[in-house]
Amino acid sequence: MKKNISTLKLPHYKSTASCQAVRMAVPKEVLLPMNMHSGQEAVPIVQVGEHVTVGQLIAREEGRNSAPVHASVSGTVKAIEPYAANGRKTTAIRIESDGKQERCPDLKLPQPTNLDEFLQCVRDSGVVGLGGAAFPVWAKLAAAQKNHIQTVLINGAECEPFITSDHRVMLECGELIQKGIELLKQFLQSEEYIIGIEKNKPDAIEALTERFKDDPAVKVMPLSSVYPQGAKQVLLYNATGKVVGPGQRLASLGVIIINVTSLVKMAEYFATGMPLVERIVTVDGSAVKEPKNLIVPIGSSVRDLVEACGGLKSEPGKLLFGGPMMGKTVATMDASILKATNAIVIMDRKDAKKSEPSACIRCGRCVAVCPLGLNPTAFAHAMELENEDERAAILQKEQVSLCMECGCCSYVCPTHRPLAENNSAARRFIRGWESAHKEGGK
Repeated sequence: MKKNISTLKLPHYKSTASCQAVRMAVPKEVLLPMNMHSGQEAVPIVQVGEHVTVGQLIAREEGRNSAPVHASVSGTVKAIEPYAANGRKTTAIRIESDGKQERCPDLKLPQPTNLDEFLQCVRDSGVVGLGGAAFPVWAKLAAAQKNHIQTVLINGAECEPFITSDHRVMLECGELIQKGIELLKQFLQSEEYIIGIEKNKPDAIEALTERFKDDPAVKVMPLSSVYPQGAKQVLLYNATGKVVGPGQRLASLGVIIINVTSLVKMAEYFATGMPLVERIVTVDGSAVKEPKNLIVPIGSSVRDLVEACGGLKSEPGKLLFGGPMMGKTVATMDASILKATNAIVIMDRKDAKKSEPSACIRCGRCVAVCPLGLNPTAFAHAMELENEDERAAILQKEQVSLCMECGCCSYVCPTHRPLAENNSAARRFIRGWESAHKEGGK
């Protein structure tokens, strides 16, 4: 990875930055997939027809790096059915709401006394990376069992256009940010806490600087408003000057990174006993009538959120979970809000229109702009090869596994080639190829 990290200046489109998060009406039903985290799917433990309450465990974690799922509404389990989320087939639990939002009577305040008990409590909370990666937070914090974590880097960059949910969390949940840091001080015993915030959020920088003015362990660090400032490699370098090498874990550098909303939801669990059942979601885009930040139950449909924003003002051309750079295209308004869904962006047909790609002109812009110094044109060449072993050799040599799919290469390509999509396909191929050869003993 090059040390002089390349970045982009993008239009911000943060029109909802001043929109205080408002609670959406309880939906008539929610659909909760079992794969709302990276890692093995959760396993349902409820039955059709069973009455459930808010915060009740309805699916247990299973295997390595899994996370439990909790009911986000009170009501009746109507179905346990097949569902496709994030391109993966899974199972989902459909709950018909009774509108009462009754709290599960079994919920208790966690009271850990050591690191192991603290990590188990974080596991029980169901909190995952809420900035997009959805990696279970307990697994990230567990690095402290093997490495002393000197620095906790709290990611409040929120560099994607349109998204302001983290911004609102920093303005509205300062007390929980403070509680989350106190918990990490107590159990991780880290010496330094850096809250990285892009300079286009001056109110959040001011609010948190004031809150932590008497705490020498906490530093609020204004960062340049560039993309992809929130990517772990970029944030790590710009906030600490450290570089993580290929295959190296951040913990080996004495650092972990946690998204600011993940930190807040972890703290909320310790303060209230309520696991992750709701979150703030930004709803914006040229097709949305009244863009807002909404507090929504996990498992609500896109349709529910759009109705809470006054509906659509024009025919949608593209629906995204997340921002326009790294967001995932969603095919239906009936799709469920997942744990890591920080935004819904709906573009009208004009803004969603794609330019037709043409032949590569070898300009090198994609290579120059890549934050990690990778070569998307080499990936594209490799993917054209029929011989899979030759293809894999090139992709391994060019370190395609390091690609974070930030989309910078596609953004700057003058011939509109689908480089980001190709990079994603290349990463899927190499994971499959390496897995097959590992299992085959080759």
